[in-house]
Formats: sequence, C-alpha cells, structure tokens
Amino acid sequence: MVDFSITLTGAFLPVRDDVRLCFLEHIVFDEIIEKVENSIAVLIQLIEAGHSIAVAYSGGKDSSAVLIIVLEAIRRIAMSGRSQPNHFLLSADTAVENPSQTSHLELVLTEVEEYAAQTGLPVSVHVAHPTLAAQFVVSTIGRGTLIRTAENSTYKGKRVRPCSSSWKIEPQERLRKKLESMVPIEGRETITAIGTRFEESPSRKSAMVKRGESAIRPVRSANGNLTISPIADWTLDDVWMMAAMITNASAPFPSPISQRSMERMMNLYRAGSGGTCGVIVGETGNRDACGARFGCFVCCVSGTKDQSLSAQIQEPEYAYMAGLNRFRNYLLAIQWDLNRRELVGRTISDAGYMKVQADTLSLEERLRLLRYLCTLDAVEVDRAEQMEADVASGRVPDTPQNRELCSPQFEFVTPQRLVAIDFMLSMHHYAASAFPAVSIWHEIHVLGRRYEIPEFEPFQKVPIEMHGWYRVGAFNAEVPVDGLRDYHAEQWNQYRHPERLSLHAQSTDGERMVYFEETDLLDVDAEAACAFVTCTFDTAYMLRCQHVPAIESARFWLNETILTLPKSMSARYNEMAKRGQYFANLAERLNLTPRELDQHLIRNAISNKEHLALLEKPNTEVQFDLFAEAA
Repeated sequence: MVDFSITLTGAFLPVRDDVRLCFLEHIVFDEIIEKVENSIAVLIQLIEAGHSIAVAYSGGKDSSAVLIIVLEAIRRIAMSGRSQPNHFLLSADTAVENPSQTSHLELVLTEVEEYAAQTGLPVSVHVAHPTLAAQFVVSTIGRGTLIRTAENSTYKGKRVRPCSSSWKIEPQERLRKKLESMVPIEGRETITAIGTRFEESPSRKSAMVKRGESAIRPVRSANGNLTISPIADWTLDDVWMMAAMITNASAPFPSPISQRSMERMMNLYRAGSGGTCGVIVGETGNRDACGARFGCFVCCVSGTKDQSLSAQIQEPEYAYMAGLNRFRNYLLAIQWDLNRRELVGRTISDAGYMKVQADTLSLEERLRLLRYLCTLDAVEVDRAEQMEADVASGRVPDTPQNRELCSPQFEFVTPQRLVAIDFMLSMHHYAASAFPAVSIWHEIHVLGRRYEIPEFEPFQKVPIEMHGWYRVGAFNAEVPVDGLRDYHAEQWNQYRHPERLSLHAQSTDGERMVYFEETDLLDVDAEAACAFVTCTFDTAYMLRCQHVPAIESARFWLNETILTLPKSMSARYNEMAKRGQYFANLAERLNLTPRELDQHLIRNAISNKEHLALLEKPNTEVQFDLFAEAA
C-alpha cells in the first residue's frame, strides 16, 4: 500500500493509505491563498452592493470550493457588523443520484446548516426535488417512459436531455423563484455562484466563453438569471490544493465543511478514478486523475459503461452499489428489445384514432423493473443491518466510514413513489388485480422474495416502425366504461367521510368521478402512504385484492385523498382510466393475449396519410398525451 496523504508547508493530514496526493512545491500554497482571497473580495463587493448569493452545490470538488469561498465572504461581512441580505445554498436531489454522492451531499448540507447556525450567518439550505410524476421510478415504471440513451438524446443535431431538465434544471428554477421572493424588495437581484472552470474540458471552455462566464463579474444566463463563476480560471490542482489547505490545522479561515467530509469527498474521487488520484502540482504530470464525474445511476446517455460507478464498486466500501450498476446495464441492454414494449398508444387525435407505435414499456416489463428495484432496496436494508451488527460485535473496525455504512444508503421505491406507481399501473389495461405495485413491494419486503437482475449482451438497435392509427372513437361505443367513477364509494362516503360536502366529484369536463382533491402537481401524502403500505396492507389484504379489479385501487388512492391530482387535470386522468378499460374490454371480447392485441392493432390500423385525410385540416389536428403531467 502507498500512503495517501497531503503534505503542505510541513503539515501532515492523513486521508487514505492506498494512493497519494502529492504537492511538490509549497510555493503553490501561497498562490492558492491569493486566488481564494481574490474570489472572496469579488463576492464581498457584490454582497455589499445588495446582492444575495445562491450557491449551486452538487457535493463535488468544484462546487465545494465555491461554497467555502462564498461562506467565507458572508462570514467576513457578518464579522464586520455590516448588513447583508439572506443567502442560499441550493442543491438538487434527482432521486436517482449515485448513492455514495447523495450520502456525502446530505452530510455536508447538515454541516453547513450547523455552521451557519453557530456563526449566525444569514444562510439557509434548500434542496430542489423533481415533481413526483417526473421522477424516474414513477415515470419509467408507472408510465412506461423509455430511458434516455446516446441514440435518442439528440434532436435536429443538438443534444437534449429531458431527464436533466425535469430532474434538475426545472426543480432548481422553481426553487430559485420561490427563494427570490424571500429577499427584501429593496434588495438587488440574486446571483448564483457556480463551479464551472475553463480548464475542465475544451467543450466546457467553449460553452463558458460563449456564455461570457467570468470570475469577476456576473453575467446573464440563457434563462435570464445572473451567475458568477468564482473559480472559472482555476486549475484542477488549485481545487485540490484548496481542499487540502482548508482542512489543515493552519488554514487561513474556518471551513464550513468538516475534515471528515473533505476526506470522504477525496475518497469518492479516488474510487471513481479507479483507485488512482494523483494531483501533481506543476506543468507535468496527470492533470485529470481526480476528475471523476458522478451522476444518476440510471443514466444511459454516458454510453455502454458508467465509468465512475464501475470503478467504485470494485472496492469493498462501495460494493453495495453493484446491484445498481447491474440495473443500469440492464436498462441499456433492453432498450432495443421491442418485445418489451407495447403498441397501445398514448395519443388521441380529433378524428378519434390512437397512434400504434412501440414507444412505451409493456406492463410486464414495468413490473419486472419494479421487482428488481424493490429487491435492491431490500438487500440494502439487509446489508446495513449486518454492518451495524458487525461494527457492534467488533467483526469490522468501528470507523467513521463504517458507522456511516450502518444505515441504508438508498431507497428508490419509497412508499410515496410506490403509491404513485400503483395509481398509474392500476389503470393499465393488463393489470390483473388491485394494488399491483404495492403487492410486489409486500412480496419482497415482507415475504422475503428476491429477484436477481440478469446480465446479457445488449440488443442491437432496430428502427421503430410507426404502424399507423387505430380507430377508438368513443370509449364506451361497444362496452360501457366508467373510468374513475366509484359507485361503491358514492354509497358509503356519507358514512366513512361525513365531513365532506360531496359524496363524489366532477372532472374538468363535467363527468362524475370518485371523490378527489387537487394540488398544484400530482402528489402523494408521504405519511399516509407509508402507513398504508407498511402497516395496513398485510398479506391477508394482498390475497383479498387478487380478486378485485385493478381500477379499484386507482379509485381508492383518490377517494382516501392519499393521492391528489394536478389542478385542472382530472379529465385527463379519467380519460386514462377509460382508455385502460377500453383496451381491457377489447382484449377480453376478442380473447387476445398482449402480443395478439398488438397484432390486432397493426392489422386494423390506417396509414398516417389516411389519418390526416380524416381530419378537417392538417393544421387543426390536436393530440394530447394522456400521461402528461401539469406544467
């Protein structure tokens, strides 16, 4: 083993024992102090001019450097007794981040909150979350949305990542607007401090230059917000030198991030770089070894392999994420297996036709993915309990790192997300019985069933054929459908919920529905969901539900107000339920299996040209996504 340590101006800070961070010229120590002081001076001027500073924090090395600089500027103003506005630390939780990075981020955010409280700084910590409907497990498992890959992430020659927009950018923008309203009216515009650097890569430098990013003056971003890049001109060596300096006993100012968290961050980069993390100060040497990138564990845009995650899981302390890597590789492997998709479309035209194209995952595949993720969650709980027992018994060393691993590092199918998934699946035309998703969760977490993720070679890319349009017309033309109306609830709500003004509700288009309540976006009461999933829904309940139609659980979630609909979207969801009932009735009447139903749709579909001819005018065609969420 090679000693992993940081040596600067005679100080010694042990970090790990299997790699080395070498700083060869102590004169660079003075240079990084000068760069830090210059950045602090710029920020102090902006704050004293009345600007609030919002730090965009990811938990990585660059944003950590920016965080430390900004908080030091705020601290110095506070120490001087001068007034200043409120400032914000903004972070984003996509709900599918690399768990080791998420755990590190959460610990740092807690440290910053405690630091701000102890020092009396006007700094608050906020985390942006994607809407429930947009989150990966709800969107992909509940709605069958296809994953984003390198092949389907370009449009007209430009790279597009809807997942990045809906999981990070849009939630952060919503949070930013909310926080700006907290700044006094007389205050000046909030400036977001970001950790971009020109040296990161040629493409990053080009984009930064195009945007006019600067370390000394705020610039207007594409979305109209002011941003500043305090470390824009720093090198990778500068970033790591600051990390070493700030955790040293002779640091020039206190750090809001603890030594343990800095060590953890360094270890993450080391593990993500394949066990090597040599930063050589000077003009020669490896400049990129500590530049590992961490992202969503389900991200398939990066290619055939998640380099950082694959490297991490080779080490015992990160081996708990091996299953996540298998899940990600499975998603990538099946993307072109069209047998795992279904042809029942999501769009309806004014002519009463539905598109027939394999653009959503089949119910069978969605349930399979749910089983895999629930298994990973359950196995992680088992691992954490075993680690806690091993630490308590002395079988493994009682270290800060091992104590952190005594808690589950992830839970992707939470009760809240599970209810949203169950609501969506309950309206699917092939859902066999009520509570399809909750039953799977119970089977795995309570009854102990486990599902192993298979490994196989990826399917080759194939063209996705547009088969045409299938005539639907009125959903109740042949067999009556009642959507989300619940006759049983209408009868008994007067006794079960006497406080309600009505026994039922009406959709936005005037149809009678089961009682429901609305919020700005689709939402699930997390506490009520947890109580039902973990307590109420026992094995006897699950067995009784095997004989209850699936649509009943969708109505249940609404009637009990555990799930609330987006405002003005009730007609859309009612239409989704009718759609599921229509195709379930069609398959039953024609005695068709899922594969046979697909063939029936293909045989009876009209061409796109014929469909356009049925519309009054081509430019009046109105299509809508039955599964789209409120903006």
